[in-house]
Formats: sequence, C-alpha cells, structure tokens
Amino acid sequence: MHEEMMIDTTDEERAEPTQRRSALVRQWLGKVKHAKKFHEKPFKQMRKDMNAVLNGFDETNWSAENYVANILQRHVQQRTAALYAKNPKAVAKRRNRMSYEIWDGEADTLAQAFMASESSSQNGLPVPAEASMIIQDYMNGKNQNKMLDNVAKTLENLFDYYMKEQQPAFKAQMKALVRRVITTGVGFVKVGFQRDVDRAPEVSAKIADVQAQVDFLRRVAQEAAKGEIEQDDPEIEELMLSMKTLLEEPLVTIREGLVFDFPEADSIIVDPRCRQLRGFVGAEWIAHEMYLTPDEVKEIYDVDLKKQYRTYDMKGRSTGPYDEYRQRSSHDDINGEGAPDGLVQIFEVYDRKTGVQYCIADGHNVFLREPAGPDVKVETFWPIFSLVFNEIEHKDYLYPPSDVSLLMPMQHEYNRARQGLREHRRANRPKYAAPAGVLEDADKEKLATHPANAVIELQALAAGQKVSDVIQPIGQIGIDPNLYEVRTIFDDIQLVVGAQEAQFGGVSRATATETSIAESARMSTMGANVDELDSFMSEMTRAAGQIVLANLSSDEVKKIVGPGAAWPEMTRDQIMEEIYLEIEAGSTGKPNRAAELANIERIMPFLLQIPGIDPKWLAKELLKRLDDKLELDEAFADKIPSIVAMNQAQQPGTGDPALQGAPGGGADNAPRQLPRGGGGPAPMGANNQ
Repeated sequence: MHEEMMIDTTDEERAEPTQRRSALVRQWLGKVKHAKKFHEKPFKQMRKDMNAVLNGFDETNWSAENYVANILQRHVQQRTAALYAKNPKAVAKRRNRMSYEIWDGEADTLAQAFMASESSSQNGLPVPAEASMIIQDYMNGKNQNKMLDNVAKTLENLFDYYMKEQQPAFKAQMKALVRRVITTGVGFVKVGFQRDVDRAPEVSAKIADVQAQVDFLRRVAQEAAKGEIEQDDPEIEELMLSMKTLLEEPLVTIREGLVFDFPEADSIIVDPRCRQLRGFVGAEWIAHEMYLTPDEVKEIYDVDLKKQYRTYDMKGRSTGPYDEYRQRSSHDDINGEGAPDGLVQIFEVYDRKTGVQYCIADGHNVFLREPAGPDVKVETFWPIFSLVFNEIEHKDYLYPPSDVSLLMPMQHEYNRARQGLREHRRANRPKYAAPAGVLEDADKEKLATHPANAVIELQALAAGQKVSDVIQPIGQIGIDPNLYEVRTIFDDIQLVVGAQEAQFGGVSRATATETSIAESARMSTMGANVDELDSFMSEMTRAAGQIVLANLSSDEVKKIVGPGAAWPEMTRDQIMEEIYLEIEAGSTGKPNRAAELANIERIMPFLLQIPGIDPKWLAKELLKRLDDKLELDEAFADKIPSIVAMNQAQQPGTGDPALQGAPGGGADNAPRQLPRGGGGPAPMGANNQ
C-alpha cells in the first residue's frame, strides 16, 4: 500500500440538508418515478420485442415446443448491417455568411481594384481609396475564411480521433444502437467530456520507489534480532518527508476528450409532456436512470450513502430500504459471509426550464452533486440524442412501433403455417386399426415403435393367418399445399418493412418486373432510415464539436492532430457560431463501389474538358470515393522541387524582379492581371479619354 494511504486526510463534513433541499430532492424523485410509470406500457413492449427477437415468437401465444423460424432476428441483423457498415465521415462546415462588407463579390470589380493598385504603384501615385478598400476587404474576408477552414479541418480530425479512441469501439456501439432501434423503436446516445487527472508518471514512479524503500527498512527493523534500524530511525523520517513532498505535487491531466454513452432504450425517462422523441419537443426535462453499487457512487460522486438509500436488484426491482434488505439478505445467507449491499437507483435529471442538472438517488435526501449547469454545454441544452425509425403522429403514443412490433403478426402467421404442416406430417405417420382386444400391449408397442425394415412378430397372429385379418393400415390424409403457402406472408413483410423474401434466404418466384418494383420499395424504405440516421448523427456530431471547442486547449489539440492544427483565435462561442460538424450523407452505409466507379467514369470526361481544373483536386476527389485512407499531399510535396526547377527552366523572365519566382505573381489566389489594351475593364482612377 502506498504511503499516501498512511497520511491522514479527512474529507470536509457535508452540510446538513435544509428542509427545502430535501423537499426538492423528493419532488424530483416523485416527478421522475411518475414519468417512468407513465411510460410503463411502451417500456414493457420494448422488453417484449427483445424477447421476440431472441426466441422468434411472442411468449404469450406461442411455445418453443412449436415450430419456430426466427424471421425477426434475420431482419434485425440484415437491416443493421445495411444501415451501419462503417463509421461516419464528419465534415466541418462554415455557416453561410456574407464575408465581405465593401467588395460586391464580382470578379471584375476585384480585378479592376488590383489593376488600379498596380497602375498607381508603377506610376508612383497613391492607390485610389476605393480600390484599396476593396482589396483590403477582400484580403480580410479571405484570411478569416481561411482561418475558419483550418479550424474546421482540425475539428474533423479531432472527431475522427475520438471515434477511433472510443472503448468499446465506436462502430460496435453504433451498430448495437441501430439494432436497438430496430428492435425497440428508439435508441439514445449521451455525449460527454471526460478529464482524468492524476500525478505525472515520473512522480508516481518516485512515490512507488520511496514507498518500496520505506517498506524495506521496516522489514529489516522487524527481522533484525539486534536492529541497527529502529522504527523511529531518522532515515525513515527522511523518506516520509520525501513522500509528503511528492504527494503535494500538482495533478496533471492524463486523458481528456469526448466520450459516448449508449443508454438502454428504457433508461431515458422523458417528461410526459413530450410530444416528439426526436429533439424531445415539448419536454421540460429528461432523466437518465442508472443502477450503481454504493462503491461506484462513492467513486463517481464522492458521496458515502451510508445506509440512506433504497436497494434494487439486477433487474431494477426495489428490494426495500437498506436496513430491511440487509437484515433479510443476511438471514437468508447460507454461506454466512454477509449479503451484498444491493444496487442504488440513480437519476441524472436535465431541467431545461431552470438550466440545472440534478443528481439524485432513491432513498437519499441529499443531492449527490451540487445542482449546477450540465457538465457539457451544447445548444440543445441536454447532451442526449434520440434515434427513431418509425415515428408516428398520435396524441396517445410517444414511442413509435419498432420493426419487430410491425413484423410480429407475420412472424406468428409464418410459425403457424409451418406448425400446421408439421402437424399434418405427424398425422400422416403410419397408423393401424385392429379389433378391440385382438392385439396385446406388447404387439401395440412393437407396431408403434419399430425401426425401419424391422421384422415384427405379433403374438396375436396365428400360424397361416394373414396380417390383414388382424390389423388394417389407416389411409393418409392428403396435403393441400395452398393451405400452408407462405409466399403471401413475405408479400406482407415487403409491404410493412420493405424486406424481400430473398433477404431471408428464400428464392423469389417473382418476375423481373416485380423484383425491380420490390427492390425500389426496399430502397425507398432504406433511404428513409438512412436519412433519419444521418440527421441523428449530424445532431450528435454537432454537439460533440461544440463540446470539444469548449473544453480542449490548443496544446492538447496539437498533441492529437499535429503541429499544423489550427485552434480558435476568436472566443469559443464565436467559433461555435461560425463552424459546425455534420455527417456526410450516407457515409455510414455499406458502400456501393460499382455504382461509384460507374458515376466516376461518366463524369470524368466532362471534368477533364474544363479549362484550368486543378489535377491535384481531381485526384483527391477521385481517391476519396475509392479509398479515403490514401493521402496525396506528401506525394505532391515530394515532386514540388522538380516542378519548380522545370518551370524556371521553361519560363522566361517577366522583366519585373518583384514578380519573378513568386507563384501567381501577386497576392495569394488573387485574380490574374488582365492584358493591357482593349477587351478588359478600365482600371479604377484611370482617365477615359
């Protein structure tokens, strides 16, 4: 054990809660529990749907002993794989804004200003005020936009970094979220910022070394018969003082950055006044329900609950106040090792009306954390975002039906059809009729259980007597295949969720035209889901960008992105107003490389005919669609020296030393000079005679 555990450090006594505080805690507990009971019906349906995906049937009207073909599970797996095949590509965008106050945005106006400036400089005259103001306005706006573009690129790299750093893997958790939405009808993501602080690694190493020395000296003192080292030896005191100095070293940030939490569908309790889950329209508050051990509460909230809380089991069922639960559990403990302390029901409540986040525990009359604004600041106030696929408009139903709920009737119909066919086959097993009392029980047993090609000796059959004199086979019942046809079931599945029979492993007997129509319907359904997923991801990434901008320092950003990272020179709030993250449409789905290549082949000849198009840009855009992991910047950079040398050898001097060797011959990306003489606009300030 480290010496820091030996040093007595006492926590400050928490102030006794006032009556008003305690009343507020009870009030919020009552609100949240009432809302949870209000949503009890859809929560039960969620659990029912999850069991249906697991079993392939609804336990209330079917049994595992009957025939089951789990269509639900196949649909959930396929739809999940189609919707989320890879992590999204986050794109930082600038808000549409009018960057220029004086320049009208016309290229001719800017060209005239540059020509007027150049002409005045060559003639030793002052630059016309109008031209100077236009050029200055253009340069200011250009520099501002360039700075924002650099920040935007940095923000994209940061989000990509935190997605890859997330543990468990972000892709695995997002696939689980999509699967949850298909199964239960809704899924949630909670975005936060985590900052872990600890002593610097080198300080921790020194503490461990000093502690080892202290432990060694004490062992020597205890084991020595004639100890040269006593317990009060000054060497030990010297080491203890060194330990104290090391422990007083300031803590440093070990890790900080975005974290994504994926709560269960029924763990987010929504204000009953909410009218729409997407964006929580109409809700004044939402709560996140969690179940933690008392030790976890101590670690997270730095609160010792003692015995002041209600206990819950692993399924979220209340087991009573702590004292009663402890007494009952200890009495039932056959091992005599004591009962566990049970779980604590925690609610993190986000109250938009007051702008306050509350943390409360059932049975505890004190806030677990001092009420304050949310841990992270986003424009939506609450950092929780919902994903739904089958949202409906109904006053009495907030939670939309899941794909599983919609498919349940077809699942049962399929099971019943296949079970009927099974029962029909069973009914057609060989059967015999015999006069009562002719066959003994042993003969009946032989006829009922004999294996194939068996020789059966019947005691009731006399020598020379025909078998037909004793028993007669019962004829089979004919099977009408139309009674057990399941194709119409898949037609209904296609209508309800857009899935085709071929997706479940069957062979479609539809015509080419019918197949094309069905595929179009499927893609339409998928397109709606993809659009909803893109919107959800854009909302989440937008909030993530705001959190990163508000919490990360420039040094930390450069440590992650690299020395070329650009971080706000303006205030964070100003940056948040100018730049936002969103998801590139369709970037989470399984890519269709064949279609992308076909589109590139069609558009490439057209692009190549455009005069002055940048081949570097064209190559980047092409590779972006084929393989977004390839980078061309270094490849182009390696060729720059040879390109410059080649251009210097081929191009004659301009006669103007100021322009020689300068790319573009003037301001960065400024319009090229127009030829003197006719055809071009007259310079500003020139005498038109």
